[in-house]
Amino acid sequence: MAELIEEAAIQWVSLNPEIISIESNGTATPIQQGTAQIVAQITSEVGVLLESIVTIKVISNVVIEENPNTEEVGMEEDENTQTVTPTLEITNLISEIFEQTSHQFEVNYQDGNQNSTPELNWVSSDETVLEVDENGVITAVTSGLATITVSALVSDTLISAENSIQVIALVMETITSYSGNLETKSGYTLEGSFSLSKTEDGLLLELGEDYIASSTLPGLYVYLSNNTNTTAQAYEIGAVSVFSGAHSYQLPTNIGLMDYQYLLYWCKPFNVKVGEAKIYD
Repeated sequence: MAELIEEAAIQWVSLNPEIISIESNGTATPIQQGTAQIVAQITSEVGVLLESIVTIKVISNVVIEENPNTEEVGMEEDENTQTVTPTLEITNLISEIFEQTSHQFEVNYQDGNQNSTPELNWVSSDETVLEVDENGVITAVTSGLATITVSALVSDTLISAENSIQVIALVMETITSYSGNLETKSGYTLEGSFSLSKTEDGLLLELGEDYIASSTLPGLYVYLSNNTNTTAQAYEIGAVSVFSGAHSYQLPTNIGLMDYQYLLYWCKPFNVKVGEAKIYD
């Protein structure tokens, strides 16, 4: 047998020449990524004496053997070729956002070959809390916690990045009252503080303890108005009957807190303004 082997020749065959080519002297050359089987046969005039089959996987620029009897074969490496795992990164992460506001995400894609960013898919874990559109713009809907995930399919590999965000509820301050001070606009006394407040029964106009008005002027009336120079289109509260100290006027429910901007004291018989106060700016 030994004599037959010494006289025999070794034949090399690649069963997958499109993956790895093999020369007659056993030199293997990787062609492309994939898996190939290499057969080594020792033959003589009497036929095949020995045969060995190895499986080799070509990954990027290195051939890795799957069979322990195989040898590692290096591809001819281009100095500009590098194996880089593609990555996807959100570059402007946020931890929280207020309700009814938006944020545009920015993404950085790297694959080592300066390829353009692949098609991105944006998903929200809870769209009742946080919505996201196809361009990566998120909109906070209501308070809560949600995670935004962006993903891309690159060479049958799914890569992704995510950002967990707390949506903070907006606290709207509800104005229920205004206050200010009366100021005379005539030769008659008029001064003191006031407040105009919402109540279950409508608006309540309250004059403070420091309120003083001249009692010598006939026909003094108080109005709500949007024009300090006339009582036309104004709401007439009524005739003034209290000229000092705290007192109040209950207004009907159909008058809103911001319907009128000024409080006017007016001499009705002579159609003359006595004084005024600004309710709100």
